[in-house]
Amino acid sequence: MSLKPLSATDLNLLPVLQVLLEERNVTRASARLGLTQPAISRSLARLRQLFNDPLFTRTPKGLAPTPRAEMLAQQLRPLLNELSQLIEPPQFIPAETQRSFRVATTDYGTQVLLPSVLKRVREEAPNIDLEIVPWHEPLLAQLDQADIDIALCTLNTAPAGIHGRGVGNDRFVCVLRDGHPLIKKGLDLETYAKHPHALITMGGARKGAIDYLLADYGLSRRIALRVPHFVAALALVAESDLLLTIPYGLAKSCAPLYKLTLLPFPMPQQDFTYSIVWHERYIKDPAHIWFRQLLFDELTATLSALDSTYEFNRPDQSIEPNG
Repeated sequence: MSLKPLSATDLNLLPVLQVLLEERNVTRASARLGLTQPAISRSLARLRQLFNDPLFTRTPKGLAPTPRAEMLAQQLRPLLNELSQLIEPPQFIPAETQRSFRVATTDYGTQVLLPSVLKRVREEAPNIDLEIVPWHEPLLAQLDQADIDIALCTLNTAPAGIHGRGVGNDRFVCVLRDGHPLIKKGLDLETYAKHPHALITMGGARKGAIDYLLADYGLSRRIALRVPHFVAALALVAESDLLLTIPYGLAKSCAPLYKLTLLPFPMPQQDFTYSIVWHERYIKDPAHIWFRQLLFDELTATLSALDSTYEFNRPDQSIEPNG
């Protein structure tokens, strides 16, 4: 298809032709279009040249379309409607929209943070489908390539083209099986470092954030179990003497199910922020705007409710790292 003839055509003439076909009167056409009658007459002259046809003849009752104009009328209205839809933002009505969203998050995010999101989606947009895909750290740099609509994660810096919005804070706590000897003994920093641990790797990392915190104090820990999933780690720790350090939100939500006891994390820490992140290609998409606002509303409410139940004092800030 050659676009050269189209590029040389003034498409502003087509709405004038459509209104003339509807009104059959230059005065009424000029009023509808907000143009002067001479301007309408000049446009009609150019239309006649463009289509090599008179298009209209004058009669006592107004303008009468020629056969060529009548044929154009059958094609013009749907064509202009399609052009209008192409230019105008599509209207988004949640209850009527059929679409799917792919959300990248951990099994923790899926189990603890997304239930209220799913409930809202099912109520407001029952024809929208959700697909949850596993979150892993390299995915952040691949959002411009991967077919992911939005991700729920923690991050310090975002690559170019990635937008984000914080939805709430969390902090680490320790969990161990009910009846574990450390529950009565207590958990100080030295005991914590000497005890064998389980680590949730999420993509194969050999160390976690805790190992870097311990290194600031000249300490290290033994990782006796590495497992890629939060829920699997909880189930395994429930049947062992291993110590697991996880976000408080997950611990509070899942500890009763696995018969685990929570203990405070025995060293200073800064709260970390959960964020929803997306690629800039979605920044103006009406459906995506609706979905990420829904995520923001539900996740902030869930994390705020969990934070209000935090049952421990902050770790003793008097402990100073080595060096």
